Amino acid sequence: MTPDTVTAQSHWVWTPKAEEANPKRSRAGEMVWPQYSKQAPRKWLEDGLIVDKSEYVKEGQMEIYDLLEG
Repeated sequence: MTPDTVTAQSHWVWTPKAEEANPKRSRAGEMVWPQYSKQAPRKWLEDGLIVDKSEYVKEGQMEIYDLLEG
């Protein structure tokens, strides 16, 4: 890990802010691009574009996958 990257506890997912900024490539709650799934640029976290999957709070209806992941 370099000082310019951050490591996820589980994996990084996009935030609603990232989806607003780039709706064609970033969907809130979905894993970031595979090469950044565990280590991502620190700036993305500081800018609120990514969050650890374990900290992501999804709005709306619960899915069966939410229970299986927990």
